[in-house]
Amino acid sequence: MGTTRRDFLKTVSAAGLALGFRLEAKPGAAAGPVTLRPNAWLRVGRDGRVRITVGKTEMGQGVRTSLPMIVADELGADWSRIDLEQAGPGKDFKRLGTGGSRSIESLWTPLRTAAAAAREMLTTAAAQAWAVEAGTCEARKGEIIHPPSGRRAPFGTLVESASRLPVPASPRLASRHTLVGRPTLRYDGPHLVDGSAVYGLDVKLPGMLHAAVLHCPVFGGRAVSWNEARAKARPGVRAVVPLEAAVAVVAESTFQALAAADALEVVWDPGPQAAFTTDGFRAVLADLAARPGVVVRTEGDPAGALASASKRLEAVYEFPWQAHATLEPPNCVAHVTKDACELWLGTQSPNNLQERAARLLGLALDRVTVHVVLLGGGFGRRLNSDFALEAVALSRRLSAPVQVVWSRVEDLRHDHYHPMSLHRMEAGLARGALTAWAHRVAAPSILLSWSEGRRSDEIAEAETNGAADLAYRVPNLRVDYAEAPCHVPLGWWRAIEPVPNVFARECFLDETAAAAGKDPFQWRRELLGEDRVLVLGETKVDTGRLRAVLELAAHKAGWGRALPAGHGRGIACSAFDGRTYVALVAEVAVTKAGAWKVLRVVSATDCGLVVNPLGAAAQLESGITWGLSALRTAVTFKAGRVEQESYSDLPVWQMADAPVIEAHFVPSDATPTGLGEPPVPLVAPAVLNALFAATGRRIRRLPLPAKL
Repeated sequence: MGTTRRDFLKTVSAAGLALGFRLEAKPGAAAGPVTLRPNAWLRVGRDGRVRITVGKTEMGQGVRTSLPMIVADELGADWSRIDLEQAGPGKDFKRLGTGGSRSIESLWTPLRTAAAAAREMLTTAAAQAWAVEAGTCEARKGEIIHPPSGRRAPFGTLVESASRLPVPASPRLASRHTLVGRPTLRYDGPHLVDGSAVYGLDVKLPGMLHAAVLHCPVFGGRAVSWNEARAKARPGVRAVVPLEAAVAVVAESTFQALAAADALEVVWDPGPQAAFTTDGFRAVLADLAARPGVVVRTEGDPAGALASASKRLEAVYEFPWQAHATLEPPNCVAHVTKDACELWLGTQSPNNLQERAARLLGLALDRVTVHVVLLGGGFGRRLNSDFALEAVALSRRLSAPVQVVWSRVEDLRHDHYHPMSLHRMEAGLARGALTAWAHRVAAPSILLSWSEGRRSDEIAEAETNGAADLAYRVPNLRVDYAEAPCHVPLGWWRAIEPVPNVFARECFLDETAAAAGKDPFQWRRELLGEDRVLVLGETKVDTGRLRAVLELAAHKAGWGRALPAGHGRGIACSAFDGRTYVALVAEVAVTKAGAWKVLRVVSATDCGLVVNPLGAAAQLESGITWGLSALRTAVTFKAGRVEQESYSDLPVWQMADAPVIEAHFVPSDATPTGLGEPPVPLVAPAVLNALFAATGRRIRRLPLPAKL
């Protein structure tokens, strides 16, 4: 069996598991008696500064602020005296990874436990020095305080004695928060603004060469010939190196390498997929959508209920191929020597890259070092290591450090794409009630592509995420999956399968509301029914929490208030993986000529306890903007090739397009959950439902044209 999506999520969210074998580490073992280091996550120096290790990759989501906040809060540290260190693969961190919107959720308890252990050791050291009970002491802003006597001791003065104490096996967590829940500016904000922050493209090594890579524009093709002499005649060029299905040009600068690559005149053998087109694949999906697939969820008698319904609705929704299109293109610096390898890059899966590089070079795992730097956008693309392994191969070949930088054309034409999908929707109504629901997803399997063709029992479940977890009460329902064969490399794209599945689900639900003569907001409230917890495999959906965000979003958006002519509101809600509950209300305006604009998006979210309200609001705004961008972007294929070459061909959302975005949160003390992906799937249905309210026209295919 191959890697399942659930296994993958466990891997990328399991950095906290490293804590299990570090809490028993010998205190101070890594840094001597002047440092307290009870575990892999933090150490306290005699100067009182606290160095916190961040086990997740920072790609704009603020994880280098929120995770240290958890540690500092539990430790009782002074936030102004915190230093950060980025974790890399090694004996302390064997399962690093960033994905699935699980950074805070997966590390909430492990980080608190690690900090609590250090706090107890410092507290015990102070209590022993003062001959008082440890339970009468407190940790506040970098000091241990004994309120009854007024005595206090800075952390630094206690480090030496605390480092001689045993590490508590089960430290008690604090009962209140002083930093968590407080709006906090980004720790690295000043560095991002002044340009001192280091991204992959900023890495410089002595003697470093630079490489540009040309890949066959048709997946499965190969290079037949190229004009090596013409490329080498360009300034600064050092070498032309053939790679698997690609050719690299190595020069003294990235500009020189890219310019020389344009002169290569590569002749390609496109291979067996030269006739692949978007239209042809749409026909394949349509054929699959017309036939039964693998049933993932069934209740009642959906076929019988559809046949006996007084009103029967059918619709087909289409979601296009999508690229990650990160602002910073794929890049990596590799330095391979005789018996070691070092890599510098922004990556979401550093351990996986370490393992693959070690295999490629025939080295022991500990001879490969991965330095994780900032990412200029990840969205799932940096889970793959294809571009990094090219840097490894070139550095080995040239016996020098090499930085590979893909051009924008190569990035868009050789992504790991979110797949195109068709959704066959059916519903039946009787006496104003929704009696039947059927949702068939026809799409390639992202999971199958990720696991390189190794099949698992969870493929259908993974590809129907966002469809099979329908929380509305329908007595007869069926959700099935029709797998489409596909040679195009696929990858997890921000919010993955729920984006198209929730798009089809929430738009079609509005169609049933119209057929029943019901208000879309009230229809959803009615269908959620009484508060209950739905258990769907390993996913649990609390309909009470879902209703709460639905009602909050509608209230904050002024649902039901009159709008000007040509304006409309649309609503959608969902429970992302049964963990984070979100509802969106979009307000749009459409001119008489058909030009449309999103004016306002109101979000309501229940993500448990909000660690950093500023960061949480930024995540909601970011996810909504990503979803808005996907309204008009698409990757298309012609003659086997991706047609898009630049942002001018892929019109991502820009500042001029930005609507007013409001982020509201349901107060909660529950364990925090993720925010990066949960709002994304709701943007398209909220906007399309609003466009219907404004125009009376149903839109079932993305991307949207500039004019309707």
